Amino acid sequence: MQKRINPLPVLVVAVGMLSFPFATFAQPLNPPWADAVVSANAIDPVPGFTDPSKALGKPVGGGVYAPDQSSVYSIGRPGPAPGSFITLAFNTPIENHPENPNGLDFIIYTNAFWVGGKPNVRWSEPGLVEISEDVNGNGIPDDSWYVIPGSRNTNRSALPQGIPNPYPPLAGVVTNPNLDGTEYDWGYMGMSPTVQEYLDNYMRPDDPFTVGLTDGSGGGDAFDISWAVDEDGNPANLERIHFVRVNAFINDSLDPFGYVTPEIVAVSAVAPDNDTDGDGIRDAYELRVSGTDPYRSESTVLALERPIEYGGSPAGTLLGDACDPTGNRIVFYSSGIRSGYRDYNCNVDIQVHALAPSGGVPDGLIKSGACREFIAGQPDFQAAQIQDAQFTIAYTTAEIVGLDESKLEPVRFTGTSYTREGVSGITRDMVNNLLTFRSRYPGVFLLISEAGMGDETPGQSAITLLAEPDCATADGISDVTFVSEPIILPDETPAPAGMLFTVTVAPETLATIVTPDADAETPGLQTAAAADSRITFTLRSTTLSGQASVRAASLDEATVGQVAYTFLAGNPVGPVPIYPLNPNATAPGPIHFSTDILYDEHDNVLENDRLITILVDGGRCMNADAAPDTPGHQLRVTQGRAYFSVIADTDVKTTDTAQVRVRLYADAEMTLAIADAVFVFDILAMPMRWLVLCVLLLAMTGAGRLFYACNPCAKRGTP
Repeated sequence: MQKRINPLPVLVVAVGMLSFPFATFAQPLNPPWADAVVSANAIDPVPGFTDPSKALGKPVGGGVYAPDQSSVYSIGRPGPAPGSFITLAFNTPIENHPENPNGLDFIIYTNAFWVGGKPNVRWSEPGLVEISEDVNGNGIPDDSWYVIPGSRNTNRSALPQGIPNPYPPLAGVVTNPNLDGTEYDWGYMGMSPTVQEYLDNYMRPDDPFTVGLTDGSGGGDAFDISWAVDEDGNPANLERIHFVRVNAFINDSLDPFGYVTPEIVAVSAVAPDNDTDGDGIRDAYELRVSGTDPYRSESTVLALERPIEYGGSPAGTLLGDACDPTGNRIVFYSSGIRSGYRDYNCNVDIQVHALAPSGGVPDGLIKSGACREFIAGQPDFQAAQIQDAQFTIAYTTAEIVGLDESKLEPVRFTGTSYTREGVSGITRDMVNNLLTFRSRYPGVFLLISEAGMGDETPGQSAITLLAEPDCATADGISDVTFVSEPIILPDETPAPAGMLFTVTVAPETLATIVTPDADAETPGLQTAAAADSRITFTLRSTTLSGQASVRAASLDEATVGQVAYTFLAGNPVGPVPIYPLNPNATAPGPIHFSTDILYDEHDNVLENDRLITILVDGGRCMNADAAPDTPGHQLRVTQGRAYFSVIADTDVKTTDTAQVRVRLYADAEMTLAIADAVFVFDILAMPMRWLVLCVLLLAMTGAGRLFYACNPCAKRGTP
C-alpha cells in the first residue's frame, strides 16, 4: 500500500489576537538529479566548459533550435587511458520502474540541437553510457559496470581510445536515414536537444525511437536500465542503479569544426506515470522537486511561460490554472515575452479558512465568511513578468448571509488590516456563487459588502459581442467598436432601451473605454441598451500590446458577455543590432545571424510570425521566403527576433575576405529601414563535402524558419 505523504507543513504566524496558518512549500530531500561527481577526466575539453559540477542539479535548456550553454561540462575526446569520462552518483537510486513511460528510467541532458529547426537533422556529439548499482552499499562505484550499447551495438572495447565516426555518421550534422518517422540512432547521450523548463518536463522522457519532441518532455536522451549488458553482451538484469558514467567514444575530427567532444548538462530520473490528483503534474515531481501535494489538485505547479516548442507565450496566453473541488481557482496569463534571469515555474495552492484574520476593512463594510488564501511561489506577479493572477472565490450561501450579493468585493489581508491595493477586474457570477478578480499579489482574501438579502440567485443569459476591426495596433490612438447582438434577458424578453450594462476591460493597461459613462452614480462605466436591445461601446488602445478580456454585464450580473481582443505591436523601429551567431565565422559560411529583440516605437516586442523584409548584398539569404506572394524576401519573427543564414559570395582569386551587407525593413515595400549592417569575413577554403552538406541542409528548411541553431562552426570555444 502506498503511504500518503503530505509535503505541505504549516507555518503558524500570530496575526492580531488570532494564530492564523499560512501554508508553505516543503523543500524535497531527494531530488531526481545527480548529487555528486565521483570522478572525471577530460582530454582536450572545450575551453571555458571544464567544471564537472555543471552536470549536477536541475537541467538548463535553451530549446531545440539553440542550446543554453550556461550549465555545460565538456567531457573531452577519446584518448589514452583512462580516456575522457564523467561519473555521477545518485543518493536516491534510479529504479528500473515498470510504470515509467515506455520503460525509460533516466534522461541525460546535453547541448545537442536540431539543425535548421529540422528534427531529423541534428548536431550530435554522442557519448557512450555505463551504469552501476552500489551492490555492496559502500557508496563507491567499485561494483560491476554495465554498458548501454545503443542502436549501433557499441561495446566497452571502444574505450578509452574511441572509434572512428561510423557510417551513417553518429557525430556532427547527422541526418536520420529513416523515412518512416522512426529514429535510426538511440541509446547514446548527446543526440537530442534540451528544452527550456516547463512544468515537470525534466522528469518526462522524450521517446528515443520517434523523430521529434514528445509532448510534455524536456528533451534529452532517455535510457532504459534494462538495455544494459555485461562484457559478454548478456542482459545485466539490474533493478536499480546508483552511478552513471558517460564516456567520449567517437575519435574523429569534424573538419573544420574540431574534435568530437560530448557535452553534458544534467541527468535526471524519470517520473513514473502516476498523477493521483489529476493536475497534470506527475506525483514523483511533486514529491521530489516542487514540494506540492500530489493528492490535492489545487496544490500544484503552474508555468510562468511556455517554450516556443509548445507554442510560445504571446501576451494573453493561458499559462495554467489550479482549482479546488469547490471551485476556488488560480489562473495565470502571459503578459508577453519575459527576459532576464527568471523562474519558469510557480508553486501554487488554495486554502479555505473558516475564520478570517482580525483587521479593519475599507469603508466600514461588512465581512463575509468567505476567506480564501491563494498561495504562490511568486510574491509579485508583475515582477514575475506575467499578468496579474486571476483568482476566483467560490462562496456558499451561508458565507454571505445578510450581505448584498451584487456588491461583494475582495480585499487582501496585509498583516494588520484589509486593502483593495492590487485588486482589479472584479466580476460576479451570482448564479454559480463565483467572484473572480485580478490581483498583483497572492495572499489571504476576504469578501466584503454592504448589508443586503444574502444569496439571491437569478437566471442568466449571454451577450454576444462583435468587434470592428478584428484586431488593432497598440499605438494609443486606434479605436475598436464593440456592438452586441440584440440582448435577451433571462426571462426571455428583450433588454429595454436605457437598461444599463457595466463594461470592463482587463488588464486595464491594454485599453481605455472612451464611450461616455451613461450613469456616473453607478460604480464602473455604464452603457445603455438602445431601442433595438443592442449595446455599443468603444475602446481605445493604449501603447501596450497584448490580449485583453472585454466584458459587458447587467447590473445584477444575470446577463453577461465576454470576448478576447488582441492589440498588436506596431511596426518595428530601428536601429536594430544584427550580430553573427558563429563566434569566428568564415566565408562562404553558412553564416548564422540574429537580430536583437525587435520593438515598436512604444517598446512592445513584435509577436511571433510577424514579417520583416531582408536584403543581402555580397551573398544570399538561405532562409526560404516566408511569404512568397509578398514583394521582397520575408523573414518570420520568432520570440521577438529574426534569425537568418547567409552564404557569402567569395572570390579567392582577388581577395581573402568577403563583405556582406544586410539590410532589414519593417515593410515589404522597403520604405521603413530598421537595420543596415556590413560584415567582413575571412574566406576559408571549406572542404567540398561540408559545403555541399550545409547548403543542402539549409535548402531543406522550406518552412521559412531557419534558426540560429545551425551552428556547428561555433564548435571551438562554444560547445
